[in-house]
Amino acid sequence: MNEEYRKRMQSLLGEKDCQRYFALLDTAPRRGFRVNTLKIDDDSLFALTHLEKEKTPFAKNGYYLHGETGLGATPAAVAGLFYMQEPSASAAVTILHPEKGMKVLDLCAAPGSKSTQIAEMLDNTGLLVSNEINTKRAGILLENIERSGTANTMVLNSDTKHTANAFPAFFDAVLCDAPCSGEGMMRKNEEARRQWSEKLVYDCASLQKEILDNAYACLKPGGRMVYSTCTFAPEENEMQISAFLQRHPDMHTIPIDVPFGRPALACSGHTEYARRIYPMDGGEGHFICLMEKQDDTEISSSTGLIKSEQLPACAAKFLQENLEKPYPYMLSVRGRIYGGVSPFYQADGCRLMRHQVFLGEERNGRFEPAHNLFTSAWGSFKNKVELSDDEVCRYLRGEVIPRAMDRGWYAVCFKGYVLGGAHSDGKMLKNKYPKALRLR
Repeated sequence: MNEEYRKRMQSLLGEKDCQRYFALLDTAPRRGFRVNTLKIDDDSLFALTHLEKEKTPFAKNGYYLHGETGLGATPAAVAGLFYMQEPSASAAVTILHPEKGMKVLDLCAAPGSKSTQIAEMLDNTGLLVSNEINTKRAGILLENIERSGTANTMVLNSDTKHTANAFPAFFDAVLCDAPCSGEGMMRKNEEARRQWSEKLVYDCASLQKEILDNAYACLKPGGRMVYSTCTFAPEENEMQISAFLQRHPDMHTIPIDVPFGRPALACSGHTEYARRIYPMDGGEGHFICLMEKQDDTEISSSTGLIKSEQLPACAAKFLQENLEKPYPYMLSVRGRIYGGVSPFYQADGCRLMRHQVFLGEERNGRFEPAHNLFTSAWGSFKNKVELSDDEVCRYLRGEVIPRAMDRGWYAVCFKGYVLGGAHSDGKMLKNKYPKALRLR
């Protein structure tokens, strides 16, 4: 362990807690999961799986894992019934507390654990914009958003300054989970230990300053924002917030009343209202600060709506015949059809990866449904086919399933929960599970 890092942590924690901290670094990290309440309730998930029921203090639907491995490839995970997440990582969204109907931004969203948690709390109301600057990580974010079943989420792959330009003073709540030096990752990631240096801390602090200012620009007057990191460095946490509040006097910190973590360090601006979470507190490591923007500023957002093309007749017919309930909003763009529970907003200057739910596209006068149409928790597909355990494994590998049944499209189910889609020719179920997701 870097000696300079030891000295910093001793100064931060004191002798007793510092000894506990470094002793815990040599133990196994805490692992956990969150029940996806868009698709299933806690009791139903536990009846369906062998997952344990030890709750974490960090989220209402968060639980610890003990020894289980390979859960990400199980049918329940593929169906989006739960999300693997480091236990204390759910604390930031719990503190942000997004409410139904809100417009919410997750500014640095990959891989999607916090975005999917926000989506659960919005319960397919309002709007969630999930942004990630790294293209590869944005692809992973999109996969997790699709699997979760959310019907209100726009996914962007953009620099935060472009997001700020596209959505000025637009959001009721903003989560700024900033890139950091990763000191809270050291128990589960050897690379985090090896790469640590004071230079890394200062480099991260410089980047965080820019991201925080862009997050501020997106927040409407009266809105609330959480700034969070998974590091312990004061330069990236309390000192970062103190400097931010000096730049933006219309922002103030809010006391956090939660049964986890400990008060943060005191700097100007009441940074002690924030919370720190260490391995001694049941997680790996986080800093979380809740702030609010004064609502006496007369600022209105200039973000406009997208004008839809006319919905192709083949798409309208397919959706009417096959969905249990229609989407409140529809968008047609160059033959690609989207549905959602929120109006479709412009994102000028941003790379847009997804408008809410991608339902499918018109091809040579016929409608081809997309995987997202089946995974969405909103418009349940009428025709369903239940597979045996063996057939589920074959389906997830991309194999054709012999089955005599009526011709047409079906939602493929595991114990009633949708995995994806398939098309029957009367004798075979032709596999439409995306090649990129198939098990090998």
